[in-house]
Amino acid sequence: MLQTLDIISVNIWQILISLANLLIMYLILKKFLFGPVQKVLATRQKQVDDIYGEANKSRESAESMRQEYEEKLATARDEADGIVRSAVQTAQRRSDTMVSEAAEQVSHMKQKAASEIAQEKKQMLEGVRSEISDIAVEIASRIVGREVRKEDHESFVDDFIRNVGEQQ
Repeated sequence: MLQTLDIISVNIWQILISLANLLIMYLILKKFLFGPVQKVLATRQKQVDDIYGEANKSRESAESMRQEYEEKLATARDEADGIVRSAVQTAQRRSDTMVSEAAEQVSHMKQKAASEIAQEKKQMLEGVRSEISDIAVEIASRIVGREVRKEDHESFVDDFIRNVGEQQ
């Protein structure tokens, strides 16, 4: 039974040696394993942080470029609206000018036509006056050449009216 007690018994020296062995293993692992692993983890963390930083910078840059694009687009739209308004105003002014010029030409043509009509009327009246005076002279010469009776007077008037119609 002595042997069975050895297996169950607590041996302090063995415990101390096991603890010393564990401590030595811990220190060796810490120096050769934990240090390099910590360095690798730190390097990886730095790389991840750098990637995130670059991504944030890219996102901010993209955001600022988007804002610039939107501002330029709004400016371009404003400029396009201004150009369209300017073109419409120019077209309206040209249209108004053309209409006023046409109205002036029509007015001038009306005045010219009215003056031509007045001149033609004046010439016609002068022509009629000269014809009437010629006819009056002819009538007077006929009357002077003979005695006027009522029937002769009526016949002279009828002849006068017929002659006026024929000469036109």
